[in-house]
Amino acid sequence: MKRFLFIFILFSFTGIFKSQYNEELYKKAFSYVYENPDNALVLVQKMLKKEDNIDNKIKLYQLLSRVYMSKRDFDKSLDCVLKMKELSKSISNPEQKIKILNSIALQYQNMGLYSKTMESLDEYYKLCQTLPDGKFKTLYLGLNSAVRGLVYKNQDNNELALEKFFTALDYIKKVGNYENSIANSSVILYNVGYSYFYLKKYNEAEKYFRQSAEVAKAVHAESLEAFAYKGLSENFTVLGKHQEAIELLKKSVNLSKKVGDLVLSEGIYKGFSDNYLALQDWNNYEVYNKLYIETKFAREQSELASLNKSIDVLNQENNKKIEEQKGRMRIISSVIIAISAAVFIWFLLNFIKHKRRNKLLIEKLNQINKITN
Repeated sequence: MKRFLFIFILFSFTGIFKSQYNEELYKKAFSYVYENPDNALVLVQKMLKKEDNIDNKIKLYQLLSRVYMSKRDFDKSLDCVLKMKELSKSISNPEQKIKILNSIALQYQNMGLYSKTMESLDEYYKLCQTLPDGKFKTLYLGLNSAVRGLVYKNQDNNELALEKFFTALDYIKKVGNYENSIANSSVILYNVGYSYFYLKKYNEAEKYFRQSAEVAKAVHAESLEAFAYKGLSENFTVLGKHQEAIELLKKSVNLSKKVGDLVLSEGIYKGFSDNYLALQDWNNYEVYNKLYIETKFAREQSELASLNKSIDVLNQENNKKIEEQKGRMRIISSVIIAISAAVFIWFLLNFIKHKRRNKLLIEKLNQINKITN
């Protein structure tokens, strides 16, 4: 339960698109991300094949990364993030860079690489400070706090997580529904609910799970609504309200049929299993416990594959840094050797010069002595 990772819808799909860019198709793909990710996958891949503009490619890879994260395929999601990172080297727009760094931070957070998450967050927080005040800056300062809250929650520092989540909500309330911020607030409220749940403040947890579900329902984000009901059902399970918990889980199942989210499915199956066990309904317990174990295994295998790839990527980055350090050290060493050689030659020339002068002085002194004698 404490390892639960939740995906933010923290990316932008607005902006002025070039003439070859199919905005309507993009928005259609976007609408499928958390409801029918397979449809979104087909549309985005189709668009990528025809796209040459770097800015648009970055947006499409950003969206594709979210599709794969929705499917819990972190391996392919990481590939998309790395392609975005590579493409970002040729752009100078700070807002675009902030969006990319936000995607990178989310990728690392979902993979449990929290130090790398914080590096990306720190980098784009500094970029945010250089921007003029406005909705974009306000929103991404809020998202920065939200992702920090996720890190602290997953590290069991729930008091600090709540502080960051409420800061994020304050920022996001100021921008209305700019860049999908209402759905983002549903995600944050959901995580507030879990933070209170881990602190065993079950009344507060119920309050925020319900708020999360209401907000998600208002913007027709069915997968987010399913997550909220799943969280609320877990809260009811702890309180012994097993039948109510089961009804909420059934709602989650109906809402998430097309999503295919392994973490959501795992949580739902575990919820059914725990509640049927408490009710001593052995037949249903065996069915859902088996589904839970199978889904958990599939999720762990997916995460393990992406973790192995991320380790390879980090090793490549570290090796690159080491080579860069070696290169700098070689340059520094060459400069030191050159300076040392120059100083040595200077001293040697001065020594020879002084020796010759002393020799001449001695010869003159001997001549003077001969004359006086």
